[in-house]
Amino acid sequence: MSKTTMVSPRRAAAAGFFGGAIEFYDFFIYGTAAAIVLNALFFSGLSPAVGTLAAFATLAVGYIVRPLGAVVFGHIGDKYGRKNALMGTLMTMGGATVLIGILPTTAVMGDWAAILLILLRVVQGLGLGGEMGNAATLSMESSPEKKRGFYTSFTYSGGFVGMVLATGAFALVTMLPKEDYMAWGWRLPFLFSGVLLVITYLVRRQIPETPASEQVRAEGKIEKFPIIQVARKHKKDVLLATIIATGPNTVFYTVAVFGISFAVSKYGVAQTTMLALVSISSALLAFSVPLWGKLSDRMGRRKLIIIGLIAEALFTFVYFMLLGTADPVLILLGMLLVLCFGHGIVNGIQAALFTELFPIEVRASAVSLGQQLGGAISGFGPLVAAAIIVANPEGWYLVALYAGGLCLLGAVAAAFTVARWGKQEAIAFEETLKAANASPRVTENGAAAPIR
Repeated sequence: MSKTTMVSPRRAAAAGFFGGAIEFYDFFIYGTAAAIVLNALFFSGLSPAVGTLAAFATLAVGYIVRPLGAVVFGHIGDKYGRKNALMGTLMTMGGATVLIGILPTTAVMGDWAAILLILLRVVQGLGLGGEMGNAATLSMESSPEKKRGFYTSFTYSGGFVGMVLATGAFALVTMLPKEDYMAWGWRLPFLFSGVLLVITYLVRRQIPETPASEQVRAEGKIEKFPIIQVARKHKKDVLLATIIATGPNTVFYTVAVFGISFAVSKYGVAQTTMLALVSISSALLAFSVPLWGKLSDRMGRRKLIIIGLIAEALFTFVYFMLLGTADPVLILLGMLLVLCFGHGIVNGIQAALFTELFPIEVRASAVSLGQQLGGAISGFGPLVAAAIIVANPEGWYLVALYAGGLCLLGAVAAAFTVARWGKQEAIAFEETLKAANASPRVTENGAAAPIR
């Protein structure tokens, strides 16, 4: 390379953190709005039940298109750079969310309002599909080998912070008088995404491309369509990544989405109480994820993620048993066990584990595809759980068996993973670090400031 380009591991982690926060904030505020307001404003010509079903159908569309987003933005990440892909996912998701916030309702536009809402939800799903894989890849290639677990975990940690922000945003606007809330208050959480978009853009604008990615692209080692190479040479590892990702995501959606409605309808727990418990648990989960990532740098990824997957499966049963007590303290305990000591372990390790499964030439495409295939499958978790309860109202243990069983399947898949790649990036990182520190930056007081 003609000049030293160095991205700080901390800045790369910050870029992943803020990106994960805005992407999942945007994704979850739509889910919340679908449950409480979109049916009345965009599907008003239907019965309340059918309108709610239609609103949730648009929610499902976002999950279905995520693998397509993984292919599109994974291609951009491999062919044109991780940073370019991440700027694209940011503008795609953030722009679509802000547009939903200003979208006229059916009362103004008629059927076009619902059509445009669905199209914007598709755009949201495309953006999210390319975010996590590219962010994890950028962070991994910008980190020293012995600290990859820690730095890459912030991508997932940011996602849980985004969920807390989404829940909090709607909790605030629902305090408005109902007339104001239905007229304009529901738009505020969507418009607030514009603020998060600007902050994340400013953070990402300062991030250069990773040295290893620049090098392989300069040497012409990237195929015309990296996804074809993924399908030809790396389909086994993509399948393993998909299976590993499916179980934990299913548990999370079952606990954080289905669990709320189940606790309210079955055990009489107040909805506001359940939302508060999910927010508290998600905030602590976000804090725990980097700690587990750091531990994986010492213990190794495979052993620890297998432990996490088994723990998540077992704690899912504990959570549903404690949910039956209708005691908020015990319910919170169950959530903390399954999320912080099961889901947190898995999410603290996934980013580093997945990125080390694939070579740099196809890494963004392969990691994104494996993650988002798992995300698309697990997005139907609440629907499956609801169907189980409709067939057997006392069948909470079947829901736990379904979600927990997928985690155990993930543990089996994790046992077959082999971290074959990453040495090349570690060498490139260390060489660039030495070169950058040979010509150190200068602080305001004139002291040399090595890159960290």
